[in-house]
Amino acid sequence: MTSHLPSLLDEVLPAFDVAAKYSIRVQASPEKIYRILQKGIPTGSITKILMALRKVPRLFRKETDCPDYSFYKLKESQANEIVIGIVGQFWKPVASIVPVESLEEFIAFERNGYCKAAMNLRITPQTANACSLTTETRVISYGYAKERFLSYWQVIKPFSGLIRREILRKIKKEAEQLQI
Repeated sequence: MTSHLPSLLDEVLPAFDVAAKYSIRVQASPEKIYRILQKGIPTGSITKILMALRKVPRLFRKETDCPDYSFYKLKESQANEIVIGIVGQFWKPVASIVPVESLEEFIAFERNGYCKAAMNLRITPQTANACSLTTETRVISYGYAKERFLSYWQVIKPFSGLIRREILRKIKKEAEQLQI
């Protein structure tokens, strides 16, 4: 009962410089898992701590108008996959985020010195009541951003992985406890 359909992530960000993929088995139907995803991507204590640490440099800036990391929902397929994305200069102490309002705007963006990142959550049925839930994060960098982001990625990749695995565990726990 496994699916070999192309991923929406392949449509949104087919070319990339780095990628990281994580998966977990969930004893729940695709509909239950998707219901959890519709409420938003859950965060846990690891994610909250790491994101709080990421905000520390803001304390030393005089500017108070520093946007948070804001992922935008770019594409989704009912009970199958959600893709979110963000554009910016992630390696900076206070990341410079570029607002993106649509899938078309995200796909068209290719500015020197910036990166595009996309992450999916994909549900693949394995049996009648069990699924594989996978998340993949991809990043492409443009111009001088490539070297800067790749250095940054070497430092943050393990922490990014902690966050992604925590998200998968939280979704698994919620979906397996959800009563429909």
